[in-house]
Amino acid sequence: MLYNPFNSLPRDRCFGWADAAIVEQLNGAVDDGAFAPAPVVLHPGATASYKQLQFGEANLQITLHQNDTQTLSGVECVKVELDIDYFRDPLAHLLLEVAVNALGNITDPRSVYALRWIAGQRAGLPEFDPLYTIQKA
Repeated sequence: MLYNPFNSLPRDRCFGWADAAIVEQLNGAVDDGAFAPAPVVLHPGATASYKQLQFGEANLQITLHQNDTQTLSGVECVKVELDIDYFRDPLAHLLLEVAVNALGNITDPRSVYALRWIAGQRAGLPEFDPLYTIQKA
């Protein structure tokens, strides 16, 4: 269930609620080498962040806001922030995405979508087919 807990939804990320068990699942993914801890400094209110390591670009970052919880349908949930970064390498991410975003050129969801599709094809993964489409407004 995705929702916007803020007044306006940033164009390069979305927020939602996830079962609090996601915390242990992400720690397990770190132990397995699929995700790595990521800095939370660019995510106000965040308590932990994890970045997928599977591709050279277009990896998912899951940021937790564990101080913001809610019970939904009897399930304890934590607020999550989801975004896909252009680059896996932290220095490339900082210089070529974060710095550029600071100048007002926010990560383009269309570009990330294309990068993710290409990365999946190169890795021989099933079709990247998210539950959304991108259409001209």
